[in-house]
Amino acid sequence: MNTGGEKILVVDDDDSIRDIVSKMLCWLGYAVLSADSGEKGLVLFLKNKFDLVITDFNMSGMDGIHLADYVKEKSPATQVVLMTGADKAVILSKIKGTAVAKALFKPFTLAEMDVTVQGLLHP
Repeated sequence: MNTGGEKILVVDDDDSIRDIVSKMLCWLGYAVLSADSGEKGLVLFLKNKFDLVITDFNMSGMDGIHLADYVKEKSPATQVVLMTGADKAVILSKIKGTAVAKALFKPFTLAEMDVTVQGLLHP
């Protein structure tokens, strides 16, 4: 469990996924803010300092890869995790060369979330 107080932004247009992921991260000891679109996530990101961004891939408007690119442009040290239910091979080829550090494939467990976040925040 985290005790460093790192702040994570969760962006997903699906209310139930956003809520579950936010609760998982809070349970793991992180401070969490969330947004229901890439555009709203970017606004929150620009107004706050986040140690990590976890975003859904497939959202209307700004998708997760474009959000990751904006995040990296504004804050190169901030890592971005992409959540998706899409085909693993397709996503891994799409994120190659982008600002996305890691992909989490739905459905994922609390343990998978913990390992991914810890690995990025405390390499």
